[in-house]
Amino acid sequence: MASKDLENLYHVVFSISNISKDPNLAIEKLRICGSYTDLPAAKAAAHRTLFEAGYEREWFTEYDTNEQDFETHHIKRKAGLCVFAKASDGTIFRVSVATTQNTQGFESNPEDHKVHGDVYHVVQTIVLYDEDDSGKARETIVEGSFKKYEDARKFASTVLLAPEDGVTKESFAEYDEAAPTEKDCGYGENVVVHAVGSNGENLLISVLKGQEMESVRLAEAAMRIRSFN
Repeated sequence: MASKDLENLYHVVFSISNISKDPNLAIEKLRICGSYTDLPAAKAAAHRTLFEAGYEREWFTEYDTNEQDFETHHIKRKAGLCVFAKASDGTIFRVSVATTQNTQGFESNPEDHKVHGDVYHVVQTIVLYDEDDSGKARETIVEGSFKKYEDARKFASTVLLAPEDGVTKESFAEYDEAAPTEKDCGYGENVVVHAVGSNGENLLISVLKGQEMESVRLAEAAMRIRSFN
């Protein structure tokens, strides 16, 4: 039996970045750690994400979970933000909830309101270099979710274009797209489209497969082991 509220999907978006290790912030590890048909369930999952990924509270020098904390610490990109944490080495962790329409008819488990099975997400990241040369000013938008990679990839190719309004590949200062047999275009893992807008903003379109928290936990454990070696 599926959950009755299927109009929207609520996605847990987990990002990790470290400007000291990556001065241009070209690399931001981005994951979708679950999709839900119930907003409170998605928010609860977002608040559990860091701990389910194997982290502990005392590892963070800053750990914010409410609007007052976000304001106090002058945190940017607050839309949908549930958790902002910073480790002693400067690594920044953000967990937010993004909302999209459930156009593909995904169904969820009535107990946890979570969509189980493979989900492929098309995500747009906008790097606003005109606001911040470091690349820290960036927005992440989940554009849509699909049951098949091929459908997500096809949609990803259209996200930045609107031929009916005169917006084509030639409208951008730069426009790069991965070949049909490739899964990235040279601007980061899973980035299939990269473009540069007229104001210098970088636009990255990725196709990400939703991840279960167990796989995230194992990946983060491996990353921590490598960082100590």
